[in-house]
Amino acid sequence: MDKMVHCKDFGSECTFMACAETETELFEKVLEHGRAVHGMKEFSPDFYDKVRASIREGYCDLEDELCQYGECCC
Repeated sequence: MDKMVHCKDFGSECTFMACAETETELFEKVLEHGRAVHGMKEFSPDFYDKVRASIREGYCDLEDELCQYGECCC
């Protein structure tokens, strides 16, 4: 399963959702989003802990996953 985290999980109105196969790839996306959209320049150990605690497992592309089992929706 993939790993995902939503920006709104941190009290933001932002609808960004990062999804990746590994935690390392997920953090790359989260950090890039934080820099580009929210103007973050530094990331504290507490930030990493909060992100890590908010990671959920799921599928980045649910449609592709369903099609593997013959349940395509489109």
